[in-house]
Amino acid sequence: MIFYTACLSSLLLQGSALSFSSHSRFVGNQVQHDTALHTTSLTMRKQKASDKRTRRMQKNQDAKIGSSTLTLGPGTSPLTPMATGKWTHKTVSIRNQFESAARLGGRGRSRKRSAVYSNLASYHNQFLELLTKEFLAEESAVRNRIDSAAADSMQSLMLESAGHALFDMYAERRGNIFGDEVYRLVKSKDAASTYALDQDTEDGDTQSLPQNNKFSQNDVIMLTLQPAGAGDFFGSSSTPTNKDATSLEARVLGTGPTYVDVAILGGKFEATFGPAANNFGPAGRGDPKLRLRMDRYFSNVPYNRMVEAIGQLTTIPPKRTKEEIAFLKEAAPKDIKKLRSVDGVIRQTILNSFAYSNEESPMFGDMEATKLNDLAKQIAKPPLQDSTKLANQILGYFQSNPQQLFSPFNGPQLSAIGAALTRKLTMIQGPPGTGKTTVAGSIAFGFVHQCRTSTNLPKHSKVLATAFSNVGADNLAEQLIRLNLKVVRVGKASAVSKGLWDYTLDAAIERDPDAKKALDEATKATSNLRGTSTTSGKKGSSRSKLDIASERNKRDLATTAVKASIEACNAAAAKAMREADVIVSTSIGAADSRLLAACGMQIGEDELVSEHLNGNKKAAARILQNDVAMFAPDGLPPLSLPFVIIDEACQSVEPGSLIPVFSTNSCRSLVMLGDPCQLPPTVVSDESGTGESPLAISLMSRLSSALPQPVIVTAQTDKSPRDDLYLNLKLTKQAASLVRSKSGNSSNSDVSYRKRYSGSLLLSVQYRMHPSIAAFSSAVFYDSMLSTPKFLTGQRPVPEELDDILPLERGQASVRFVNISGSQNERRGDPAASIGLLPSDVDPSLKSSSYTNEAEATQLLDMLKEFMKNRETSNNPFDGSIGVITPYSGQVILLKNLIATDPEFRALNQKNPINIEINSIDAYQGRERDLIFFSTVRSNRRRNVGFLSDWRRMNVALTRAKAGLVVLGDMDTLVNDCHWEAFCGWCENVECVFDVDAAELNGLDFE
Repeated sequence: MIFYTACLSSLLLQGSALSFSSHSRFVGNQVQHDTALHTTSLTMRKQKASDKRTRRMQKNQDAKIGSSTLTLGPGTSPLTPMATGKWTHKTVSIRNQFESAARLGGRGRSRKRSAVYSNLASYHNQFLELLTKEFLAEESAVRNRIDSAAADSMQSLMLESAGHALFDMYAERRGNIFGDEVYRLVKSKDAASTYALDQDTEDGDTQSLPQNNKFSQNDVIMLTLQPAGAGDFFGSSSTPTNKDATSLEARVLGTGPTYVDVAILGGKFEATFGPAANNFGPAGRGDPKLRLRMDRYFSNVPYNRMVEAIGQLTTIPPKRTKEEIAFLKEAAPKDIKKLRSVDGVIRQTILNSFAYSNEESPMFGDMEATKLNDLAKQIAKPPLQDSTKLANQILGYFQSNPQQLFSPFNGPQLSAIGAALTRKLTMIQGPPGTGKTTVAGSIAFGFVHQCRTSTNLPKHSKVLATAFSNVGADNLAEQLIRLNLKVVRVGKASAVSKGLWDYTLDAAIERDPDAKKALDEATKATSNLRGTSTTSGKKGSSRSKLDIASERNKRDLATTAVKASIEACNAAAAKAMREADVIVSTSIGAADSRLLAACGMQIGEDELVSEHLNGNKKAAARILQNDVAMFAPDGLPPLSLPFVIIDEACQSVEPGSLIPVFSTNSCRSLVMLGDPCQLPPTVVSDESGTGESPLAISLMSRLSSALPQPVIVTAQTDKSPRDDLYLNLKLTKQAASLVRSKSGNSSNSDVSYRKRYSGSLLLSVQYRMHPSIAAFSSAVFYDSMLSTPKFLTGQRPVPEELDDILPLERGQASVRFVNISGSQNERRGDPAASIGLLPSDVDPSLKSSSYTNEAEATQLLDMLKEFMKNRETSNNPFDGSIGVITPYSGQVILLKNLIATDPEFRALNQKNPINIEINSIDAYQGRERDLIFFSTVRSNRRRNVGFLSDWRRMNVALTRAKAGLVVLGDMDTLVNDCHWEAFCGWCENVECVFDVDAAELNGLDFE
């Protein structure tokens, strides 16, 4: 197997990876598929005589060739990344060749080379198929929802009542956020559907939006013109999926009870719909009768970028000719020649670990064949010759802390930082409250030091720090700014926290006079296309030659202006990033066209122009070839990003994590931070709902479970006092034993969750929760390795107001379990009744599959009111934050409605306001509150807990609280799951259970 590793390494290290977009072909009895945009060929090199001799020996061992087909469903959008409608591929089975290797004799180079190509093909095809299914699942959910309501006004109203659309919206221009225009959309006064307001608003609006509308910040939406004005929202001409409809994509900037604010690229609204009624630009005021519908939509940009990343990983670059090599040696700047490719060991580790975990691979489960132990040693080596020396300098600086920039680090944090600064690949598991963002910022600080001082890096080297979500990227940027680092936040300013707007690329472009001028001219030229876009293409429209020539001239002028603005913006962006220390983006945003251009990656400019003018996003920022450009748009050598940090790595699908690593083709050291024991990536096509799809396994989770435990010679322990009272209780250990004995199958039932992911380093000291709150999760999910500092016990007392409602007879635990019996309290939510429809009359695509539990919601509301009354009489009133979490969106809506319509609660909150946020478990990941109320919802005679059986979702829910945790649920139902059985038993042993009979609910009456 040595040749396998050597062969893969030599193939992958010949040069930087080509773009491998979706219309690709493996030649040589390998894999073939056709999925879209352009063609790239991968051809095996000519075989040597020894290879031919081996083939002759194997003449009776022909490879088995099979095929599988995935067909796209009818009505597939032409904007899909997999647009050809059918994807067919062949696979080569070489298992028999490996099994008969000893009998065949010879060196077997051809067989081993086939293993390399087969693994590349398997990786590419598996993830491309998974992404295809995911895209189709997301697309069909949206399209079916819209199309089913198109021909029936009552179904259309159902679409709005369910929160997926808003009709008869009136648009007002509200200003600009750099290059984006902001519009506020409210219900028009002549709207066909109206919703009453519960209270007056500051802006005096009287038309409310549906209380359960699902529009939230950064959502992709589609605005569609209602040609006949108010009430015209269910015809084909006002349906966004219809090709004749006038539509425009936008993003939600913010929402309120009466409005939705959206951000749109400058000039696009006016070019599509005409000026708004209150427009203050040169075009004057628009038609006050203009009405729009809004639909929750989807974007194909993430899929395009993930497909590109898969191709960049799996493509083998062509061998350079002597002329090309000579030209590069002579003409290329010295900085370009230094480390301008992804480290081969990182690439090899990703691919070999895939072969290890892929059941169809002949090397499945074979550590020796995949050489994972050898690769583990390779990734532990320093990425640069002077990495260790520079890392020691930084660690010394952290400990001396002359500028007081850093909080004191504990031992596990210092060990993780030191390892990340001296290894090619590092994975850090950060349980709740362990300071992942602090550690990530400190690692970035150390990488910046290496970029500034190392002689083994190109001059213009920067750190790329990413996170899965915009919120995570913003938190990372804020941490880096606190460390006095120069930060540029890549991404649309409308998706970024307002406090970071001045650090965005858009702000840098706004400050550049040349770019600002070019953008203004492009916006003006685009706005002039209004007449062209609405009249051209309409049947029966009579246009003179003069009109046609005028329209063509307008489009040519707009195209020229847009190209000039792209060039000017790229130059300004490259200048801003060159002056920065760290570039921060989301994982998907790491393929931003401006960032790629600054790094010398050649992209499809014509596609960017088409996107700007027409909204077409077939392959935005597609990389055209593997050679790095000689110069960046600002005329200087391109940037290099040798250090890549990915935070929230376990929330991203694997192809999403490939983007920061391979998009700029210069990563030499990769650090991933996340927690495989918290929520996995959200996968729409995963029908199980519990993360069983291969796409629901993140890159970090897969690598940390495949690679051996890293050995850190300089690992440090933390000697500060711990409060392990609840963690060391016998009943806590019994709970962990119960889960291990009942979870999984007999072959791995005794393996702890922490040991499953032992290939990562563990941050083992948490600073969020009271020790009694952290005890159960630490014992069950982290093998009792998660500890709590002793000082935190005194800083996290349970609120007195809660202790008065749910007093403990013994002990000082901060956990309460309110057991609401009844065994049939849950209901399946359905908003059909709100518009007078029977459930049987509602299209299946519009029906809600969420659950509600009115008994739990009523009990929770009563507890909140009693808590607020206790605040008024307390000598030390609670002034912290309160969170209400639940796994089901239906329960979120029910709780919000109950609280909003309860006069007693509103009076108490107006008299003595308190911060209460109600949201789903998924929305609360990465966040915390002083006091958490957790409504579990499920209560049925079948004792079915649904996706509450996902232990990672349970772990997230139980670890959001700092000082107090109140769980409401039906124990008779919950104990059917082993994790909940263990938790319920633990609560009973701690004596923190309070029983309530749902049939007798009348105020607070606990047993």
